Amino acid sequence: MNQEIDVSDCLRAPDCVCDPDCRTKHLVKVEKRTGKVYSRVIEDQHSAIACFKLNETVPASVAIHFETAKNLYLYAWFIFRFYPVAEQQALASLEFALRERFSEFVKEHSGKRGFGLKKLLSHAIENNYIRNELFTTRERWAWNRAEMRHSFEKMQEMMAAGIESMEWSESEVVVTQEDLDCDWLDIFQEVIPKIRNCYAHGSGELKHTVLHTFEMVSEIINQLYPKEI
Repeated sequence: MNQEIDVSDCLRAPDCVCDPDCRTKHLVKVEKRTGKVYSRVIEDQHSAIACFKLNETVPASVAIHFETAKNLYLYAWFIFRFYPVAEQQALASLEFALRERFSEFVKEHSGKRGFGLKKLLSHAIENNYIRNELFTTRERWAWNRAEMRHSFEKMQEMMAAGIESMEWSESEVVVTQEDLDCDWLDIFQEVIPKIRNCYAHGSGELKHTVLHTFEMVSEIINQLYPKEI
């Protein structure tokens, strides 16, 4: 065994299969109202991923594919390197859903150079199968965008003033019309295939903040297979 590989990244011994990954112990949750910090528990891991649900109209094969991604996220509590695997599986679920939804389009273009996830997303967008105004979390995404901008502005102020810390309140965050009108589909069309391709060609990247990908994927799949009226 390569001596440079940390024991936490090696095959688990049978007697410690159910032990949390040592990196999991450093994960915390912060109560926004009080600022109190808590150690995360497995129930937090489960509730974080359980909220992403697909419509009953989604084909079972696609739903199972996505549930597998959710299970990978849950079990990343024990194997930290399951996070990128979970994200990769979620993105594969999206491409699977697109291929199932546009099977005739796939048959027509199969084998053509450059045909893949980006082309499928473009097809869905151009034909109004998915639309910005139908994202249920669009307002929260706009607020997050505004918060990131405000945080950056505060960092710039700190650097200009030569100070190391500064307090600010969420009430200072201003959501503009530009934030609300953000073309998320244009962003997703560029970003999602790049993330998927990064994983497909092999990547050493390791991060646990992959829930936004699950949110994007579930939102898009649910638009592809809307609830029956």
